[in-house]
This record gives sequence, C-alpha cells and structure tokens, in this order.
Amino acid sequence: MKHLFLFGTLCWPKLLKFVAGKTCPEWQVAVLEGFQTSWAKGHNFPAIHQAVARSAKGMLLLDCDASVLARLDHYESGFGYRLHPVTVQGPNGPVDAQIYLPPEGVLAGRAWSLADWVRDHGALASEAALEVMAVLDRMTAADMVQAYPMMRARADARLKARAHPSPVSASGLASNAIKVHKRQQPYTKFFALQEVDMSVPRFDGVTEERVYRAGFLGTDASIVLPYDPIRDRVLLVEQFRVGPFLRDDPNPWLMEPIAGRVDVGETPEMAAMRETDEESGLALSALHKVHSGYASPGCSTEYFNIYVGIADIDDDAAILGGLEGEAEDIQGHILSFADFLSLLKSGQLPVAPLALAGYWLALNRDVLRKNS
Repeated sequence: MKHLFLFGTLCWPKLLKFVAGKTCPEWQVAVLEGFQTSWAKGHNFPAIHQAVARSAKGMLLLDCDASVLARLDHYESGFGYRLHPVTVQGPNGPVDAQIYLPPEGVLAGRAWSLADWVRDHGALASEAALEVMAVLDRMTAADMVQAYPMMRARADARLKARAHPSPVSASGLASNAIKVHKRQQPYTKFFALQEVDMSVPRFDGVTEERVYRAGFLGTDASIVLPYDPIRDRVLLVEQFRVGPFLRDDPNPWLMEPIAGRVDVGETPEMAAMRETDEESGLALSALHKVHSGYASPGCSTEYFNIYVGIADIDDDAAILGGLEGEAEDIQGHILSFADFLSLLKSGQLPVAPLALAGYWLALNRDVLRKNS
C-alpha cells in the first residue's frame, strides 16, 4: 500500500475515479510545501516544480492498492511522469507519500487552474482516457504515448458526433435502443479496431437481433479539391495508398483530392486550409462545402467534410509536398477541368470523395467562374 499525492488533472474527481478504478480510496486535501503547481509552459497540462516559500495544494490518496497503483502508473508514466517520495501536510499532520513529477525539460508556465482546465480540456481528456485505460496491460508506456495523439483525435470526433448528431432516422430508432453486452478494442496503434457484442432492435418493433460487429476507428477528415476558376483547372495529388495495396490492386498510387484529419481544436474548415498548404503549398481564398458524412458507415467511424477550394493554380503549382514527419510523399498534378472531368467520367479516378467533389464542381463551375 502506498500513499499518493495528486496535484493536477487527476484532482478532477470524474477523471480520477475513471482512471484509478473501483478500488480508488477516498481523497483528502493535502499540501506540499516548497513546490508550486503551474501549467507546463507551452502545453495544456500541469507541472509541478520546487519553489521557495510556496506550496502546492492537492489530493492525498491513502493506502492505494496494487490495482490503483498500476492504473495510475499506466496513465501517468506514458507521459514521462515518475513517482518520487515527498512529505505532505495532510489533515492530521505530515504524511510520507509519493508524487508523479514531470520529466526533465518541462518548464513552468502560468499558475495552474484546475477549473480552467476542466472547462477547456476536461471533456476531451476524459473521453481520450477511455482508450488510454482500455490498453492497460496490453501496451507499453512508450507505445501508448505514441498512440495518444490519435486517441485524442478519435475522442474529439466522438464529442463532435454527440454535439452535432446525424438527422433523426426515418424509423425513429436511435442508439439508446441498442443493448451493448460487451465492447472491446483488440487493436490500438495509429488507428484502432473495436469489436462489439450487442442486441439491435428490428424494424418490426417487437424483436431484436444479437449481432457481433467490428469497426475501424478513424477520425474526422477534411477533403479539398482545389479549383482555379480563372484558369479553369484543378490540382490533384498523387500518393501511395495502403488501402488499394491491401486489396491487391496492382496500382496503389492514386490521384486524389487533398485530404487529412481534423486535428483537436480545429474546425473542418481550418483543417482544409492547413492540409491544402501542407500537401500542395496552395493558399485557398474560399471554401465551398460539398457534403459531410460517413465514408463507409457499415464498418468505419471515419467522417468526411468535403470541399471545393478556390485557389490560384499557376504552372508551378504541381510540386512535391507532404509532411516528412508523417511519411508523406506527395506529387501534385495540374489538370484542365475538361481533362479532369473526362478522366472522372471514364472511371480513371476511382476515389469516391473525389467524384463527389468533381461532380459538384461540374454543376457549379459556371457560377464559380462568373463570380471570379
């Protein structure tokens, strides 16, 4: 049994109870003298550093069992926080405890505010913690921290889905009519796979069917077809795609629109602008919404936001692009609208979001050219 002193995000009872588990002991208010809690400089998480004549308030967990310690260590060690012995002032006097201190190189920023963190980041952190704790005993701390940005992106997508759900179905059926018997996530890396055992009501309104399904857990994405209405041309990007490769397509390099995931804190429009710059170097002057929806709802959570973006596509725009840190190797291609539409109609561009954007452009091209 160990006593733990918590100073940051885990002082939020909602997050603590989920991370620490069912045997989490009741907490007590405690103070650590000679330390000060702050925001980590340049980040949205807390840090604690030694500070003369200062004190850090926090929560003291007495007699944490092995399960609680393992769960907290899994959650904290992935971010480089390690246990160190300290003496804190509890309600009944000094207590020898341990604290998760930040790794070297984390600098102190402004004074920490748990209330501000809960308001601005709490919902996302607690949602991402679902995946963090799901890989307990199955993923090393190093692997978990590598996967964490995508865990956050998937968590952000789930929050967006709840805040902006699809229209009510024609039948009136909704997710609250589904009984989940078991849910598990056997694969979690950059992407993830989830399996669910559930009972789903049938349209007759009387019976339900127990089904076993698996789904690919992706993120929300923004997709852009850049169009120059003055020169009447589009820009496509070519890159290797693992989907066609795994399908045994002998030609896995495809011509596509620009695309990328919507990062945490971004709107789909912001992501569209950023991805266009990263993949092609183009600056969009306007975005026209084509459609938003699920890419393949039978097996995937991916949600596409598709746009036609207005850009100045000069003769030098067909550059090599992409982010080296994301192993992107992208070649730009400039096509006249007539050539593009011909390729699309003849089946030479077998990418469904590109077809959707392309046919939208065909319908609205005259207006875009007239207003340019």
